[in-house]
Amino acid sequence: MDYKPLAKEILKNIGTKSNVRSITHCVTRVRFVLNDESQANDEVIRDLDGVLDVVKQGGQYQVVIGPSSVYDAIIDVANFSDNVINSSEIAAPTSDETEEKGFLNKALGLISSIFIPVLGLLSGAGMIKAILSLCTVIGLLTAKSGTYIILSALGDTLFYFFPIVVGWSAARKFGLKEIYGVTLGAFLVYPTLATAASSTAVTTIFKGTIFALKYKMTFLGIPVALQSYSSTVIPIIIIVWFASYVYKYCDKVIPDVLKMVFVPFFTLLIAGVVSLIVIGPIAMILQNILSDTVLWLVGLNKGIAGFLLGFFWSILVMFGLHWAVIPFFAIDVAHYGYDVINPLVFAGGLAVLGSAIGVAIRARDERVKSMSVAAAISAFFGINEPALYGVLIPRKKVLLTSFLAAGIGGAIAGFSGSKLYSFGASGILGLPCFINPKGIDAGFIGLCISGIVAFVFALIAALIAGAKKDAKSKPAERHLAEHSDVYAPVAGESFDLTTVHDDVFSKLVLGDGIAVKPSDGKVYAPVTGIVRVAYPTGHAVGLASDDGEEVLIHIGIDTVNLEGKHFKMHVAQGMRVKKGDLLVDFDEAAISAAGYDTTVMMVVTKSERLKSVMPTQFGPVTKDTKVLDVELQSNSVESVTAVATND
Repeated sequence: MDYKPLAKEILKNIGTKSNVRSITHCVTRVRFVLNDESQANDEVIRDLDGVLDVVKQGGQYQVVIGPSSVYDAIIDVANFSDNVINSSEIAAPTSDETEEKGFLNKALGLISSIFIPVLGLLSGAGMIKAILSLCTVIGLLTAKSGTYIILSALGDTLFYFFPIVVGWSAARKFGLKEIYGVTLGAFLVYPTLATAASSTAVTTIFKGTIFALKYKMTFLGIPVALQSYSSTVIPIIIIVWFASYVYKYCDKVIPDVLKMVFVPFFTLLIAGVVSLIVIGPIAMILQNILSDTVLWLVGLNKGIAGFLLGFFWSILVMFGLHWAVIPFFAIDVAHYGYDVINPLVFAGGLAVLGSAIGVAIRARDERVKSMSVAAAISAFFGINEPALYGVLIPRKKVLLTSFLAAGIGGAIAGFSGSKLYSFGASGILGLPCFINPKGIDAGFIGLCISGIVAFVFALIAALIAGAKKDAKSKPAERHLAEHSDVYAPVAGESFDLTTVHDDVFSKLVLGDGIAVKPSDGKVYAPVTGIVRVAYPTGHAVGLASDDGEEVLIHIGIDTVNLEGKHFKMHVAQGMRVKKGDLLVDFDEAAISAAGYDTTVMMVVTKSERLKSVMPTQFGPVTKDTKVLDVELQSNSVESVTAVATND
């Protein structure tokens, strides 16, 4: 399928390429960081064929598109580098961007953007380990066989050398050349240092109730508290962040003739030494405290924790925040050999699957049925967004029962002591990841029961609740006005439209209206409504009023020939505007100097609803001056979508 047309529309409606600071993607959504989110036309993007929804969360502008190659098409159309972050081809952020986004949003966005590029490979490696466990349990392989050893090494490699992979991804995020992140990650797991870290010869510097500070070697007499950094995450992220500042400083102060050698020299020397002496030990303490705290909280009451996490997990998915949590599943598996959080949310995918199948069975509309079946197939493979956005969110009762089913399943998994032993695929295909390497246990059986209960509960609830959308999700019927006031689009002197030097307007071919000789270069919305037409040249704007009439504003005569020069458009097609909102800036003096008439013409275009248009004011006007009295047919009822009714 050719996704380029959709990619072009998305780019156009997020404020064009120049408004994009960074772009990443996951399985179901393209994630933008925009310089100015107000430039994005949310409703237009939501209405694009192929877009499920728009979510603004975690400092990101997320376009939910389901599993597809839209991201690749956007990269191709905009000529971006893949996953470009802080590149020269991306516009710099506005000066107040940092202040606008809170710490939590920035932290979630940081974690997501670093881990999303590697999660696919991480899942693949985890599945190899899971299948090995399954083959061992059923007796197909033994731990001493050559096949097992080779496949085990293939599955373990990524986890063991995880600091290298995360270093690569973090470098891209922090604007550092990837090779530096790779090198610093490899430094942390360098065999000689890893061997020294496992040595029994230890000198204790400090021993407290929470942790002890020990060292196993010195650097220029300074104690180095060596740690085992294999499979770790937080240390390398902080190290690469620090290295990015070292690199930028060195690149700034070192003369060009010496940069090739001395920028890498000082970057590696400073970042490497500081990472082992200071950053690494502190980061390991933070990572361990975080992991231990989560385990402690879950352990307080596994049933309650399972219900709450199961219930709210799909909400995190809806807002795209789950990607910030998923990496910690892998961290726990690497640190403890298992994770206790993921089993609590496993049933959520089965609940969504059951709900989607229930809606498909009950639906009579073929379009709803086919959409629900497609969403159910995605949910089977662990991708829940199509079902959430396309099937469940418009049906709030079904959505709530799906959440309840997920919570019940989570509680069962919690009480059963279920654990994740390999970070792998989601959904039913990920079941082998929960098998204990020592054999099937009560935790795995409990997990299977949790999934079955959640699926059956959600399916039955969806069959009972039905397939109809909620009333709020339907287009609302609105009785349109019989009378409408239209205000001046620009300050100046208004006069009879039939006297302008343009036959299309003077002969009222398009409709009746008024003309204004402008006194300044600002065009405002004369009515409240939706922008139907916004010419890229800036010389004309068309609006659809909430009262039902269509208004066209044309700035100057033949000014389309200027090809946008001297015009600045402040709106785009699909945007909602209120009366008095600024639509266009134009340089009246420059347009006049170029030999063009700057008269602003406004007409109410002809339609079946239009009964009459009566000018009410000739002479001095401002944007608050009523200039047209419009009478409309009285027996019209319009079905309006959320685009036309949502402020």
